[in-house]
Amino acid sequence: MVITTAHIVLGVFIGITFLGMFVLIGIYMYLGYTSMDKILEAVRNCSLINRYRFYLSVGPWGKMVMVGGVASCLLFSGYLIKHGELSKDDIDNFPEPLKGRLLMSQYVGWALMASLAIEVVAVKMLRS
Repeated sequence: MVITTAHIVLGVFIGITFLGMFVLIGIYMYLGYTSMDKILEAVRNCSLINRYRFYLSVGPWGKMVMVGGVASCLLFSGYLIKHGELSKDDIDNFPEPLKGRLLMSQYVGWALMASLAIEVVAVKMLRS
């Protein structure tokens, strides 16, 4: 197999995507250890989050999952409020700086997953 410039460029993009994913994991773990009390206090009436509180006893990965779950609840709050899984008061009373960070992290995570999917398609096209 001959390595072309397209292979090198695609490899750099894949590397950047994986680096971004590891940075996002680090951000979630940081928020899990520094802001978990504020996060759980803000969503204490959310039945969806209360069902998954057992993740807090799993360790660092559980805290990361809880932060990601709360961020997902914030991102899809309209849907969850309509179906009774989330309280509108919890969303309104959520601390704004933390809410912005969690929402931005979710947007970045979705963008990283989309770029990884595009890169997989590009690899398949280069192989054929």
